[in-house]
Amino acid sequence: MLGCILLLGAIAFIYVYYKKSFGYWSDMGVPQLEPTFPFGDMSDAIFRRKNMGDKIKEIYDRMKGKRYVGLYFFSRKVFLPLDPVLIKDILNKDFQHFSDRGIHYDEKNDPLSAHLFSIAGPKWKNLRAKLTPAYSPGKLKYMFETIVACGHLMMEKLDEMAAQSGEIEIKEILARYTTDVIGSCAFGLDCHCMTDPQAEFRLMGKRAFTQTVGDLLKMIVIRSCPPLARLLRLGVFSGNVTEFFNRVVRETIEYRENNNITRPDFLQLLIRLRNNGQIEEDTEETKKLPPGTALTMEEAAAQAFIFFLAGFETTSTTISFALFEMASDLAVQSRARGEVDRVLAKRASLTYESLAEMTYLDALVFETMRKYPPAPVFLRKCTKRYRVPGSNATIEEGQSLLIPCFGLHRDPEYFPDPERFDPERFSDENKSNIWDGTYIPFGDGPRNCIGVYILSFILSLD
Repeated sequence: MLGCILLLGAIAFIYVYYKKSFGYWSDMGVPQLEPTFPFGDMSDAIFRRKNMGDKIKEIYDRMKGKRYVGLYFFSRKVFLPLDPVLIKDILNKDFQHFSDRGIHYDEKNDPLSAHLFSIAGPKWKNLRAKLTPAYSPGKLKYMFETIVACGHLMMEKLDEMAAQSGEIEIKEILARYTTDVIGSCAFGLDCHCMTDPQAEFRLMGKRAFTQTVGDLLKMIVIRSCPPLARLLRLGVFSGNVTEFFNRVVRETIEYRENNNITRPDFLQLLIRLRNNGQIEEDTEETKKLPPGTALTMEEAAAQAFIFFLAGFETTSTTISFALFEMASDLAVQSRARGEVDRVLAKRASLTYESLAEMTYLDALVFETMRKYPPAPVFLRKCTKRYRVPGSNATIEEGQSLLIPCFGLHRDPEYFPDPERFDPERFSDENKSNIWDGTYIPFGDGPRNCIGVYILSFILSLD
């Protein structure tokens, strides 16, 4: 009997706590929805009835005309800015208030989670400055022949598959292609994914993006109660994925160092950073940063892992959408093909320099990322109390923000007839008409995506 009373009392206490929490934004004068116990505004996303991008766009469309809205993820308070001017201020001018992403990582128990995308504070700033040279077009030029070779292998495989069945699952083929590209450029390894769909790199890449029921429950704990996740030593990725990438990086680095082998790839740049503390000679900007220790083996593995993970999936997905749109509009397809044929007619083969001449293909890629942004929502964490300009609303330290990239990209006020695929939006004549801060497929500000050069570069080779 006493146990039942205590249980009912605990449930009543939790319910009252949540109901009180759900009044936080309205008490501050911030518009909010009608959260439900216990999931707040995110039950559809939590139970995968809608993905996060679609859910936030739904809220964006519903609250259009407001500058911002307050949301709840369980009892956690989340701020959603809707005005592109405010969003640009948050990501740029007021970056010192929002310099962290607020993504869970645990260097001690889950070192693979402590990559550039997730780490925070001075360590992020130092590592970002040191790694930026690795993502420059000059470094990519050294990897060009490798990327082209993977492309030739893909074309051969496509010819073979088309001759056999006439039907091709293009998303899977592109994922195998980009896995081969990133595996070679990041790790210096021949992954053989194009010839073997069961290659270990491909299987591990699939597993990293596959979420089981257990994974879902684990992520709920990680997002709603990070201290408990650290206490339970919960990792963001499955144990076999973590073990595989740690092993690949460790064995490859040790083999190269023991045999004095160098390759023009990303892992070699990490080896230089690990051994020398830098990739290139320090610039005046990086000299101002506090000295950082050389990368540990675990830190090198984490950076190589995020290079691989962020590169292969986002790129293959974007190319898939681009191909879909070209298949749906033969005029767009014909123009893109004509430009490629015209540029290649001047040369015996595809060259690094010829890519710069394919301006319509660039516009096609930009429009693809407008309509299908690789990251439909960006996460930021308030690191210093922030008063929203022109209001009495404040965002407290530790609270989260969501940046509605997908909502902005599909807003008819900024992109007329947003469901229509129109590369001409990004022509030299028209791109100046795009409102500042409304097109952010790579984010914006100091913490934008460092892989912007890589993704644009590889996409241009399709």
